[in-house]
Amino acid sequence: MSEEEKANQIGSNTVNELVKNDKYGHLIQLYLKKDPTRIKKYNSIQKGNKIYHVNQDVAVCALNDDIYSAKLIKIYCIKDPSDTFIPIIQVQWYYSKQDLKIDQKLLKCISDKELFFSTHSEYLPANKIQVGIKVLTFEEYSDLEFEEETIFFSRAAIDLDSMEPRPNIKLWKKSCVCQLPQNPDLQMIQCDECDNWYHLDCVELQDQDITKIDKYLCPRCNK
Repeated sequence: MSEEEKANQIGSNTVNELVKNDKYGHLIQLYLKKDPTRIKKYNSIQKGNKIYHVNQDVAVCALNDDIYSAKLIKIYCIKDPSDTFIPIIQVQWYYSKQDLKIDQKLLKCISDKELFFSTHSEYLPANKIQVGIKVLTFEEYSDLEFEEETIFFSRAAIDLDSMEPRPNIKLWKKSCVCQLPQNPDLQMIQCDECDNWYHLDCVELQDQDITKIDKYLCPRCNK
């Protein structure tokens, strides 16, 4: 081994300290800079009997032990000084309804199953992957007959400076007399004349009224 190679060797104490402090990003950068022969990049990773791929959406246990949704961006494996393999993933986080800083009135049009893709990424040990999820478009999600725990949807990203959706909610397609975007969580009724959708509470209807209506005309078409 040359003197230069010896100088670039990464010691076990350094590796252990970075892992202990959850500095996986620092560990990746250290190996890429000093000892790139001991780090490899992959397109997929197996956990149990499941295989996960780069660009797949997954549920991930974050370093605070809470479960969040993310996109799997990169997969690495480091061979440390003791020849132990350290699999590491890079994920890019989705944010959810409770993270938004918007007018309370606008929260009515945000679903509990709605995700907002961000530019916030993080390196984590690969065993933090919990399960694969699906992130559909708003239209695809609205067409589902049954709700599933691992299926979500997205129609906007999130601006991490303002914590508001991008594009802004004001630019989303609107419906109902309240002129707010649709929320798949809320029961709505479609006018048989104009085909627009209306929140039940906005047109003074209740859930049990739906089954009694053969043909619904909205307030505008009923004039």
